[in-house]
Amino acid sequence: IYAHPEGLADSIMIQNFIYDAPGCLENYQSGIDITADFIEVFSDLYSMYPFHEEKYGHCLAELGGGMEHQTMSTMGGFGFGLVAHELGHMWFGDNVTCATWQDIWVNEGFATYTDYMANEVFWTPSVARAWLSSRMNHVKQDPGGSVYVPEEELDNIWRIFDGRLSYSKGAIILHMMRYEVQNDSVFFQAFKDYQSIYADSSATGLQFKEVLENTSGLDFDDFFDQWYFGEGYPIYDIVWN
Repeated sequence: IYAHPEGLADSIMIQNFIYDAPGCLENYQSGIDITADFIEVFSDLYSMYPFHEEKYGHCLAELGGGMEHQTMSTMGGFGFGLVAHELGHMWFGDNVTCATWQDIWVNEGFATYTDYMANEVFWTPSVARAWLSSRMNHVKQDPGGSVYVPEEELDNIWRIFDGRLSYSKGAIILHMMRYEVQNDSVFFQAFKDYQSIYADSSATGLQFKEVLENTSGLDFDDFFDQWYFGEGYPIYDIVWN
């Protein structure tokens, strides 16, 4: 199938390798087809799909979840959120990757937020709010842990790829930054600037912070101390009369 993002004269081929088995294509067709719409939307939000001169695609395999190999994600299925997440990695993880495992957020937090953006664009506001609520509840199951991976925990792969911290909390703090900026064109311009500056290279969470500050004109020092390096969340007791 083919995507036609605005601003690109040619189309982008989306090549899919699936099982030659009865009913397989029919089962996965809708999840495959929406990939073209995703590429068009994310190219508008994040910058043009980085590998448009080659292709994008999926390879179906027996695994849980997916793996974002550059231009060809290996997929255990074609669920809406999984397809969006792995495609999001083409920008965040493959075009610009984390400089250290401590900064895995610039891969996984952004790809998880891409799943949210797909919900926001393609579904109703109530569905998008339900996604946010579910992720926030996931984060608040435990007060401990920062999005930034401390050096002393780098020997634990499950800490690096912690679903609660690197994925859910990583996505939620991006949504909080979006609220702080209060201007979607500026917020997503920071994504574009980040992609432009660090294309074909690597970056840290603090380098994204620097781009966000330069683009928005805001100071995120306290925000990052609280939400990127800090742990926990506030609990308020309210007395009123």
